[in-house]
Amino acid sequence: MTSFLFILYLFLFLWLIWRSPWLRQIGVAPVWLIGLYLLKVAAGIAYGFFFTRLPNYTQNADTWRMFFAGIAEKQWLLQDPAAWLADIYTPRYAADTGLLGTENSLLNDVKDVALIKLISVLNIITNDSYNSNLLFYNYAVFMGQAALALCWKNVLQQKNAGWLLVIIVCWPSTLFWCSGFHRDGLILLGLGVFAWKAWQEIQQPKLTNKIWMLIAIALLFFLRNYVAVFAVMAAVFFWLFTKWPAKRWSIFVAFITGCMAFALVSGHAIPQAIAHRQQAFAQLQGGSQMAAVALDGSWWGLLQQLPSAMLRGILTPPLNLRWAWNDLPFAAENIVYVLAFLCACFLIVKRKAGSFTQPQRSWFLAASVVVLPILLLIGYTIPFATAIVRYKSILWPILLPPVMYIIVQYLKQRWPNSRWLAFL
Repeated sequence: MTSFLFILYLFLFLWLIWRSPWLRQIGVAPVWLIGLYLLKVAAGIAYGFFFTRLPNYTQNADTWRMFFAGIAEKQWLLQDPAAWLADIYTPRYAADTGLLGTENSLLNDVKDVALIKLISVLNIITNDSYNSNLLFYNYAVFMGQAALALCWKNVLQQKNAGWLLVIIVCWPSTLFWCSGFHRDGLILLGLGVFAWKAWQEIQQPKLTNKIWMLIAIALLFFLRNYVAVFAVMAAVFFWLFTKWPAKRWSIFVAFITGCMAFALVSGHAIPQAIAHRQQAFAQLQGGSQMAAVALDGSWWGLLQQLPSAMLRGILTPPLNLRWAWNDLPFAAENIVYVLAFLCACFLIVKRKAGSFTQPQRSWFLAASVVVLPILLLIGYTIPFATAIVRYKSILWPILLPPVMYIIVQYLKQRWPNSRWLAFL
């Protein structure tokens, strides 16, 4: 029965991708879209198999722990659906630590509770099959990645988004960590929907765009709240940049000044929250732990660790990593990106790349409002190389397209008649 359901749902989603008029906006044949979806499903199955190698994986691997918890929750859902639903927002602690808390916090627990309840719903229609659940999960995540590709297609004024979708889906860490059943893929779904609808809202305001943006930002908030905060800030920035394009740098400087003023007024609440999050991560067990200086909960401590935090966020894992051979592809992707970034900067300085339009410059600045603070937070708080790779996997679909676009534009100018570049 389980195998039959897997085949049935697989063909259902392949048919939906084949027939989707929305996906046709990407500009490639449906067979390529199906191939990318199947690649994600295969990566998700490999992800699940990889974590079965952990000792006591049903408890030590999050993806399997939540799956087996979802099996138990399914019985609760069938017996008492009202109590099952109310459990999401039922207070659990006498002294809740609130929004910034890393333990004894209802909001911090929601990200796991909501995923387990989603799995319990899927288990009803998949007969408790992990792999069949992946078909539903990866279809949703694939839609988010397609939305992000379409967004970049419009920003970069490309005739098709095929090459953008390929790098967004196939970049090693994004393919692995955002295809297995965990929070990261759903966060990428939320980012894709929010970015696509934010772009459409700026071009042509509609109520439906605003509704989708609210749904996406709610998803992000419950799964990883700081990502939602930076996404909203980026959308506000892009709206301001679009409304007053000549003043975008003044707006950016005003934002930095405002952040510094807020830091002075708020005292040590923010650095203390970051230090607590670092301590919570340090208490976990893992084979890829790196040496890191403990934060003291002060702004001066954050400032002292700023260079190492940024380097850790960008370049982890390094190529000399010794404890995990399977991290080698992720180390290589860092080096490839840094080289591509330096190449793009060289082309810009030498004026060998085409000039950017005002909306493109505004979008790049807004994207930096999402990427740079998250990279810093990752570098400050996470002492495990594998966890850094996972948390950073949602950022590659934002980091890669503008850099690759600059290189592609140069290649097109250099070889205008190349049939290989005609696809791009």
